[in-house]
This record gives sequence, C-alpha cells and structure tokens, in this order.
Amino acid sequence: MRRYGWMILALGLGLTTGGCILTSGQIQVTFDLPNFTASSTTGIDGTTIDLNSEKEYKDNKDKLKDLSDLAVLGKFTNNSASAVNVDVWMTTTPSNHATEAALMADPTRIKVWGPFQVAPSATKVIDWNQSALLFSTAGKAALLGEAKGDGQFTLYVVGPAGASYDFSVANGALVLVIDVGI
Repeated sequence: MRRYGWMILALGLGLTTGGCILTSGQIQVTFDLPNFTASSTTGIDGTTIDLNSEKEYKDNKDKLKDLSDLAVLGKFTNNSASAVNVDVWMTTTPSNHATEAALMADPTRIKVWGPFQVAPSATKVIDWNQSALLFSTAGKAALLGEAKGDGQFTLYVVGPAGASYDFSVANGALVLVIDVGI
C-alpha cells in the first residue's frame, strides 16, 4: 500500500512541476427551440439565441477557445405531398424575418446546416450523429465567431429557395460543446 501512495505522490508532483497542470475543459450549452412551422406560403419563424442568458456560457466566455462539437436536434415533419430539403440559416445579428426572401436579402445570413431530405408526409428525427454531418465549415466558423463575439444571433429553418414547402419542427434544440481554458 505504501508503494502505491508514493506512486500517486510522484505522479502528482510530476504533473504539477512539469507544467502539465490541467488548463482546459469543456462546457455544454443547450438551447431548447420552440416548436414552429415553416412554409413557403405562410412564412418562416426565426429563433433568437442569446448565449449570455446561459450561466455556463457567461461564466466561461472570457476563457472560450473553440467549439468542439455542436448539434441541431429535433423532429422534422413534412406536411406536404412532396419531399422537402431542410436547411438551417443564421443571421449574425438578431433579426425577425417573416419570409425566406427577406432572410436571403440579409447580408449577415450564413447557411450553417443542411440540407437533409424529409419524404412526403413523413417525419424524420435528427439525432446528434446525423446533425454533425450536416454542419458546414462556414457554419461552424460562424457559430464560433458568435460565441466569441456578442453571443447573439438568430436561427431559421427553411426549405429550398423558390420551391413550395411546408414542414414543422418539434422538440428542437441547439447544443454547443465549448472548449474553455482555465
């Protein structure tokens, strides 16, 4: 037993004297998204995210280094008789666009995720693994920029430009896993 005590002490000293003190960690920030419908005929809804409203983010914002993982999760239901491709867009400033045309005219818009297809009159649940494959490099960079910046942006879920679509989203969430330094 004495031998193990000395080994633990030696390991502890080795980590602290060699400059190998734990200097980073991860926090997870989850935003529940409201249920909503997006339609090419009746309009779209955006959800404004304020990272500053989350304690974990607020407590660690000054130590933020990177986004190690992120996901948009939810149950997507196609309410039409035609297949639909779904995309997630972000405006880097809070906005309240009611139409896809207004969103596409916003110079701060960035496509962050998608597309994925939902069959006619079908429901598709997007989980963590599926969501990870849908993020674009530009989308990840934009979300990191917002996390390091003012932490306020708006997310929109839309169908393809110029096409007819009608779908609803339930039980949605935006989840960010943020690397922080100590």
